[in-house]
Amino acid sequence: MNIFKSNYKISAALIALIVLFVGFLASIIVWLSSNEPNGKIASISGSLAAGLFVAIIQFIISWRDYKQTEKLSELKLIEILYRRNDSEFYAKYMKEATKEIKIMGVTATRFFNDFADNTPNADDKAKTLFGILDKGVNVKMLLPQKKYLDSNKQSDLEIVIKKVQSIKGVRRNLELRFFDHIPSHSIFSVDDTCIVGPVFPLLESKNTPALHLRNNSPIAKEYIKYFDEEWEKATE
Repeated sequence: MNIFKSNYKISAALIALIVLFVGFLASIIVWLSSNEPNGKIASISGSLAAGLFVAIIQFIISWRDYKQTEKLSELKLIEILYRRNDSEFYAKYMKEATKEIKIMGVTATRFFNDFADNTPNADDKAKTLFGILDKGVNVKMLLPQKKYLDSNKQSDLEIVIKKVQSIKGVRRNLELRFFDHIPSHSIFSVDDTCIVGPVFPLLESKNTPALHLRNNSPIAKEYIKYFDEEWEKATE
């Protein structure tokens, strides 16, 4: 192998650590080889060695913290949501949409109760879905087939289906499809960000945690890919 044609990458952090370590070893050697243990040179080199040793320890700790922070940064995490019951947050989140919203859940009952009330006395938040659709944003919803839900949730799903049908009579950019398995993931994607989390059989989704991520996150990419694959297989 021709070493003159070989390329190696060395980080500035590693170079700094090597410099500190070499300085520490040089100070130890000078201190140990001094003819006057209590002399000025021995005192200076000993103090320098102690200082460099502390600097090396602090550098290693800081480097470890930096690497952990870098890993979190790679996840493109915006925030951790400990609950999903803040309707004000979701209303604001949806109103930022300009292209597409993707929703995958269990029955979407809470979604339609909170954001799809078009009665005269409904407030702005309750009409959020209609405002989004009127802007031309496409809304895709994926829910499980009725056979995978208990009797109570089956009734909820039937109500949601009727609401969707009534909305689609006026606004065609709302689509609802059904996947053929037990619900296990909750996905709420708005343009380039998403909120994802698990679905627990005996626990309401609003009381479970979720991750708010950018869609180019390695985690979010898998969720969005999963949604798109399920969408293609789902029935209308």
